[in-house]
Amino acid sequence: MDIYELKVSEIMAKVRSVFKLSGTLSDMTFVDSRAYNTHARAKRGTHKPITLADGMKESAAIQKQVNLMAKVVFDAVNDFVPGFKDGKLWARLLSIFRQQKKAGKNYSYADFNSTEMRVDYPTSKHGLFQLMKSPNEGTLVHYQLQGIGSYRIRLLRIATDETLLQPYPHETLTVDINDGTKMGSLRLDFSVLPAHAHQLYVLHCEQLVNGKPADLMKSKGVRFLSVVQR
Repeated sequence: MDIYELKVSEIMAKVRSVFKLSGTLSDMTFVDSRAYNTHARAKRGTHKPITLADGMKESAAIQKQVNLMAKVVFDAVNDFVPGFKDGKLWARLLSIFRQQKKAGKNYSYADFNSTEMRVDYPTSKHGLFQLMKSPNEGTLVHYQLQGIGSYRIRLLRIATDETLLQPYPHETLTVDINDGTKMGSLRLDFSVLPAHAHQLYVLHCEQLVNGKPADLMKSKGVRFLSVVQR
């Protein structure tokens, strides 16, 4: 406690029997503590500049970067399926990047693979989906549908530079499966990206009724996919 606070404390002690102050008035905070009795202290930063420990500075920088990387994915997927939003998605995106940092990994989209956008409406209720890439066949979506019927499969490609902060234009491809086929592969030809680009795919599967989307929550699912090399 500095001299200024001690003087204020003496004054406060004299008037304590008359009335009691607490809270903040202007830039002064009035405190009644067991250690120093009733006293007032100036707002933090008034006499000395506020400084952060190195660990806190590093943590704040990491959080800022994680937020920006997650926002690229969050905005893209919500634009892709605006009627399928999940209030918990943001926290889950942040968690994936934080876990990568904690494990000492480089930031990437690899750990997004097979993550459902909504765990209460998973794509697994409609089928199994895997994204693969081979030198001869390009990018393929392998599917095994659960039920008999028609489906529309839409695939969004999110691509960024090596920092995961600067996105390239998003691309979307759509394929309808109308012949009742339960198993197969779909070739997806997207534009060529720079070699250093990171890619994340978002698969939207929805049942069709008379050739049109059923437009029911239970009739659709959205899953993140990363390419598996073979």
